[in-house]
Amino acid sequence: MTTEVVRWNWPHLYNEDEELRRAIDAVNAAKRYGVKTIIDLTVAGLGRDVKFDERVAKATGVNIIMGTGFYTYTELPFYFRNRGIDSLIDVFIHDITIGIQGTNTKAAFVKAVIDSPGLTSDVEVAIRAAARAHIKTGVPIITHSFVGNKSSLELIRIFREEGVDLSRTVIGHVGDTDDISYIEQILRTGAFVGLDRFGLDTYLPLEKRIKTTVELIRRGWIDQLLLSHDYCPTIDWYPPEVVKSTVPDWSMTLIFEKVIPRLRSEGIAQEQIDKILVDNPRKIFTGAT
Repeated sequence: MTTEVVRWNWPHLYNEDEELRRAIDAVNAAKRYGVKTIIDLTVAGLGRDVKFDERVAKATGVNIIMGTGFYTYTELPFYFRNRGIDSLIDVFIHDITIGIQGTNTKAAFVKAVIDSPGLTSDVEVAIRAAARAHIKTGVPIITHSFVGNKSSLELIRIFREEGVDLSRTVIGHVGDTDDISYIEQILRTGAFVGLDRFGLDTYLPLEKRIKTTVELIRRGWIDQLLLSHDYCPTIDWYPPEVVKSTVPDWSMTLIFEKVIPRLRSEGIAQEQIDKILVDNPRKIFTGAT
């Protein structure tokens, strides 16, 4: 996950060999816990690089699922702003049906994003474009949302207006809150929720995330829960030493090292853990019940 304007305009600030090493090390660490597939939520606006992912997949033997979409909290690039929503839909569908960045690797999902600025006009265009690409292709929608302004509800409202099958959507970053009533409000729509930032204690401490997960399982929502870290070994938003000092436990293996043992200590069975980590992601992509 790199800052595109920096990487392409000042390449001396980007060390691809070092970034590749970090990515391979992180994926291999997850592989040692039995991980066979990783979903890379990096899309346009975040430095998506299909050839980089292909190198990581080849080096590790782990399958990497890539997607399409545009990551913005406020505005779209002038190219799309001046051509309208259909131009955005077209490039999403191109990634899904033809391939990403001139390769044969096809996007398997479309991403929609809303954050603290809320529903700007351009953000709404991007969300509706993602919804319409989903309708046309059948790929699931995976989202980024912000619990501080309950923007997940805006995503759901727009998806409903566009005729989206909410059971094929993931409302991301809902695990940044321990407000069970709010999370259940989303779950009742049929969408999956992402309890997906384990290790990012700046949003919510690990213990509260675990307690929230256990409570949701006990309330019967296991079929709609997803666990992950939102971890990115190649993020350049902050210097590496700042990331390490701010969120020292953030990694691609924290769930295996600390979360699963805690879930077991709370009486969560291995069968339930497998449903969340294996069956639920499979269901999102296949649509199987």
